[in-house]
Amino acid sequence: MKNLIFGTLIALLFPYHANSQEIDTLIDVGGYKLHFNVLNGKGIPLLFEAGGGNDGSVWNGIKKKIAAITQAPIITYDRIGLGKSSPNNTPIGIENEIAGLKSGLSKLGFDEHIMLVCHSLGGFYATLYASRFPNDVKAAVFIDANLPCFFTEEHLLKMEASKNFRAIIDVINKNPLPVTIPVIDIVSEQTLFEGTPDAERWKKCHQDFASLSPERKEIIAYETGHYVFNVNKQLVINAIVTLYANKVMPEKKASILERGYEQAQVDANEDRRNLMKYWHSENDLNEWGYALLQKNEVKKAIEVFKLNVLLHPESANTYDSLGEVYLKDGNKELAIQNYKHSLKLNPNNENAKKVLKQLSN
Repeated sequence: MKNLIFGTLIALLFPYHANSQEIDTLIDVGGYKLHFNVLNGKGIPLLFEAGGGNDGSVWNGIKKKIAAITQAPIITYDRIGLGKSSPNNTPIGIENEIAGLKSGLSKLGFDEHIMLVCHSLGGFYATLYASRFPNDVKAAVFIDANLPCFFTEEHLLKMEASKNFRAIIDVINKNPLPVTIPVIDIVSEQTLFEGTPDAERWKKCHQDFASLSPERKEIIAYETGHYVFNVNKQLVINAIVTLYANKVMPEKKASILERGYEQAQVDANEDRRNLMKYWHSENDLNEWGYALLQKNEVKKAIEVFKLNVLLHPESANTYDSLGEVYLKDGNKELAIQNYKHSLKLNPNNENAKKVLKQLSN
């Protein structure tokens, strides 16, 4: 019923947007306002939860394609303190944030079934939302999302976690994601913790999460970093669309998947054109990284060389350069690790042999 009257409701609440396919508005949720953006559609809506420090605009690269394929309402929003939402002068706690989100969705006319898509810290918000409203959530896609099993007491001490973050972990541990909700859990191959034991712990945590229910499926996003949906958009779009078609709107599965296939064909052709256009991007990134080194901007150079490794994992030179910049930064352990990997890819890398010999003395 709600989706049939959605257009009328929006016209009454926001007359200046009544004829638009996109709703962009602030909703009072009780003492503060949340900024929502809605791509209009029919059927069960998809709600996107951004990661820490990101507002709803982080989804701009994929949401219109998903809207075109599913023809469903697509909802993004800014959590309190982010984007166009009210500032968060005093933390209100994740439980109150979820209550505010539910209030905002209800005022927009979305007070029944929904599908969740979340990234990073947004995994905690999606988990609590699903725990609070298990009958409303039809399915969820987690994209390199935070899971409570990773944040042990030892890790919280190491990261010097704030009181507020500890409170979030405590709430999520007490309110786990219901095992009955279908989930696709996308995990990046290159974690945020590469080069440390935490990288394997992150992956193991996600493996354990997926193993808790036959309704959960893990997908490894190879050659990607934390922002999987920026590096491999098609993988994320396919996961969302497939889960939506199979579990959320199975009566429209054939038409949804047909539109998805057509979109994938268009994107594949575009990717080929971009590949030719940026064929020499490895050299470009390498030059950029060394330019930053010359200006003594070592931390920025590390990020550039890390990106080059992510985009070109079969290149011995990218690992050699990353090893060099880690050495300049005083991180001997990561320098050795990257030089060794460079030598593995290219056993004739004399520079790597020389540096590793010096570091072993």
